[in-house]
Amino acid sequence: MSRLAVILPYDENHIENFTNHFKQMVDETDFYYKLCFLKQKSNRPLNKGKLFNIGFSLLKNQFDYFCFHDIDLIPVSDECDYSHSDKPTSLIRGLMPMEFGDHEDIEDYDNFDVPYDQHFGGCILMDKKHYELVNGHSNDYWGLGYQDIDLLARMITKEIPLRSVIEKPMTKTFATFNGTTSRVTISPKNNKIRKVTDKNFSISLWFNVKDVPAYGALTDNNRCEYFLFGRPGYHMGLSVTHEGLLKGVIWDKDENPYVVQSKRITFDTWNHAVLVVDMDSVKLYLNNVLVSKRELDNKLKKYGDENYYIGVGNPTSSSWKNFCKGSIGEIGIWNYSLSESEISRIFDNGVTDKNGNFTTTNLPTGFWDFNSGYDDIVFDMSGHNNNGIIHHLDMGKKMIKTSTERYLPYRRNGYYAYIGDINNLSKIRNYKESSDTQINNNRNIFNKKINNFEQVVQKDGLNSTRFRIVKRENYQQKHEIIEVVI
Repeated sequence: MSRLAVILPYDENHIENFTNHFKQMVDETDFYYKLCFLKQKSNRPLNKGKLFNIGFSLLKNQFDYFCFHDIDLIPVSDECDYSHSDKPTSLIRGLMPMEFGDHEDIEDYDNFDVPYDQHFGGCILMDKKHYELVNGHSNDYWGLGYQDIDLLARMITKEIPLRSVIEKPMTKTFATFNGTTSRVTISPKNNKIRKVTDKNFSISLWFNVKDVPAYGALTDNNRCEYFLFGRPGYHMGLSVTHEGLLKGVIWDKDENPYVVQSKRITFDTWNHAVLVVDMDSVKLYLNNVLVSKRELDNKLKKYGDENYYIGVGNPTSSSWKNFCKGSIGEIGIWNYSLSESEISRIFDNGVTDKNGNFTTTNLPTGFWDFNSGYDDIVFDMSGHNNNGIIHHLDMGKKMIKTSTERYLPYRRNGYYAYIGDINNLSKIRNYKESSDTQINNNRNIFNKKINNFEQVVQKDGLNSTRFRIVKRENYQQKHEIIEVVI
């Protein structure tokens, strides 16, 4: 039977809650485990990297593999799998901030999210040999942030197997909207497009906006959102809100809205949005990631002969005009629910590939890529003749995805409750934008290291960790608390 050591920074506010809950959640049939809490005796901010190194050094001869675990992350799903892995693995599929006790009865995991795609902190499984190969964690990060990013960089440097994601370059035509008069009007010519939003359907498009729409008491709130694509009269479709969120909304036959929203988008860059509707749910994808989901328990509103609009909510109305200021490209709509594999193909290659072939299983019901037309007409390239009438648009062609390679950790399907300081969770989710002094200091340390990481790994880590044990005592029989001076 394999032996797991779970190493955690000590926190008296969380230790009992974590231990008791962990025991209930973890099945020991395949492995033996021990919890080891490292208590830092120092006037400086918490140094998780050092504590993890110390715990490993003290236990490495007794255990086969290790879990480096934050004590304020509580496993709340049966999918949290702590069994042995041959590859370094992040157990966190999603996080949700919760109060004590709320995590005892979780039914809906739809609101969980990962702080960022490369996230490799919070709960990491590593084999003994891999941890020694990367020389453990860095000792240089005091306070919140960057010890997990540093660990990921160490694994890349040492060529430890990780998921390699190669993003292909993509060049697309697009239209730029001025925020006041620009739009595309699409009048339904046949029942295919007229009825496509009555049942299962999907919308896909690329968009680029530089800032949030204006909003406030003295602002024309007919422009409080940038509408990207949809139908008016109980507006359905995709938009960017004045809070900087990607928003999808549909209405049911009783005129009740179903709203799905992302976190704050990245501005002045190309983003890919997909809205997927079936008779059970509404899903929103941003850049190939499911960011929001709502259950649907009613039939959809029928829009009949209502126009579709690109870049505006409704130009003929006195309200809810919502002219878009930004660029939109490659808009497609389908009369069925796109699968995740189809969404990935669109994200990687576009609705049509370099040879002009559609990448989805079935043809779109409507497709406008601004690549073909004449005078004031943009062609519907689906072949269904629902051409659009353009107003005050600038056309362009741009590379919207460059060729890059990213290294991502292996990830299991665990869902965790974050029961720490909610401000800290917010900081974790916004490393790059944070103004926190500790995070900025740690970012500067990391940036100085990155150009010569091979030498850094050799000097900074397990072999340079210095500590003195103050106290070592048992906790709840088989666990222990180790107090150290660092």
